[in-house]
Amino acid sequence: MTDESAVSVCLLADRPDLIAPVGLLRWREWGRHPEQDDPEFWIGTTREEAGRDGLPFTVVAVDADGAAVGVVGLGEFDHAELRAHSPWVMGMVVEPARREKNIGRTLMAELEARAARLGYRQLWVSTEIAAGFYERCGWERVGTAQVTEGPVELLTKRL
Repeated sequence: MTDESAVSVCLLADRPDLIAPVGLLRWREWGRHPEQDDPEFWIGTTREEAGRDGLPFTVVAVDADGAAVGVVGLGEFDHAELRAHSPWVMGMVVEPARREKNIGRTLMAELEARAARLGYRQLWVSTEIAAGFYERCGWERVGTAQVTEGPVELLTKRL
């Protein structure tokens, strides 16, 4: 395993060679029923979210060997039912073997910094299981919501 200190974070737009690996990382995490189970769906969605100068954009954590080990995006909305708030954190995932090594926190810090530079002052995220992670990153729980996929926790952070 490579040294964790060698992990760097960049825009996915700057590393288009990582779009397919990032899409597959997301597919391995969520590609099951009732989610989209086709890897090409996840790769295509990742390509669409790889913006540079506005929403959506995606940041990726890359290890010393050049492999994508984590990813997070920011977009206008994540669930159609929650469009009243924007923008939303989307697609946060770290390779299972690389979790608990601050890669997720590093990704969130970069996402928040980029969002602030774009002029956003408040961000939103919904999650089924990771509310504790976001709270450790300084996010505040503000309630729950029912979306198509089921109930989710809602969190927000002011930048």
